[in-house]
Amino acid sequence: MVYTYDDQEQLFSGHSGHIFILITTLWFCVSLTSRLLPPLLPEIIDALAITSFLAGAALTAERVARAAVEFPSGRLADQLSRTTVLIACVGFAIVGITILSVAYSYLLFVIGVIVFGIGRGMYSPASRGLLSDIFRKKRGRAFGFHMMGSEIAGVAGSGIAIVIVAYATWRAAFAPLAIVLLPLLAWFYFLSREPISIKPISFQLKQTGSRVFGTSSFRWILAVYSLYVIAASGVSSFLPLFLIEVHGVSYSVATSAFALLYVAGIIAKPVSGYLSDRLPRLYIASGALGTASGGLALLVIAPAAWMAIVGVFVYALGYRGVPPGLQAYLMDEFPDENMSGDLGAMRTVYLSIGSLGPAYAGFTANTIGFVNGFTSLLLCYLLGGGILLWVSMVRY
Repeated sequence: MVYTYDDQEQLFSGHSGHIFILITTLWFCVSLTSRLLPPLLPEIIDALAITSFLAGAALTAERVARAAVEFPSGRLADQLSRTTVLIACVGFAIVGITILSVAYSYLLFVIGVIVFGIGRGMYSPASRGLLSDIFRKKRGRAFGFHMMGSEIAGVAGSGIAIVIVAYATWRAAFAPLAIVLLPLLAWFYFLSREPISIKPISFQLKQTGSRVFGTSSFRWILAVYSLYVIAASGVSSFLPLFLIEVHGVSYSVATSAFALLYVAGIIAKPVSGYLSDRLPRLYIASGALGTASGGLALLVIAPAAWMAIVGVFVYALGYRGVPPGLQAYLMDEFPDENMSGDLGAMRTVYLSIGSLGPAYAGFTANTIGFVNGFTSLLLCYLLGGGILLWVSMVRY
């Protein structure tokens, strides 16, 4: 079900603005949970007495769970209502967060991240579908500002992690998030103009596959996004540990540098979204991939710690600037009545492939070392940027 909003695409006022602010706030809280995990990973590894590979495998399990529900979530959002799916997914996130707050074993930790991953994965197609219902001319900007919520969460997560490690155990970070999400969920229910709808639906697998994977340009973009997610998830999951092991910085410096990923994202996402409303969206995304490649190269080869931190910031400007334009391009191309399901189908594939990133990064760290492992992730960015530039030139 696609609900038509009457407001004149107001981002921060009117009913459309209130909905936009609320679903962005919910996204911030959901994102904060996932952003807390990488900076807390050294503490989690020590507390649960696990290896880097097992830690990476748990994060991969979260990403697999997230990817598995993207398509069903999108199709449910198209045929029931965006509100129905958003309420369900926040409920899953609350349960997963609660489990993490009492995870005294590796098994409970894995269960917690998987349940949370289901909620997080359901959120994206439904929320992007709702934004696309409301915003057309300002779609790139809406996506950029909405995705900026995850960047603010990253900055907050790094600061919270430092405080948690200093004064409590890693589990203490999660219970307050579950408590905050409950009233926000109730507010969204009362503010939404869409009904709660429960009925049988058709997932239309054949028709979705034909639309999403039937054209060569979509298949190339799928390849680019898969490479992007492999590299991005691998780097972000182990960046603090990389800085500690390779460049010899302290935990607090590594965690502060990790926050730069999201400080840069606060700038990059709205700017790239704005530019993608003015210029060809694929050119903006390919330029962002090139910037990410340069920054990651500097991070890997930097002879001094301060240069590595500069590399982190440049890398972040690029990699955080990719999604707004690229996802707005996809939503432009998908039919209105199927956009959430089609986006969910594509996200299911590239997130499933990309979920290998943390496990791959952990495996290479244990076998060939962090420097060689991160260098191989750099190749993913270079290949993806080259493919997208070629698609852009053919498309425009």
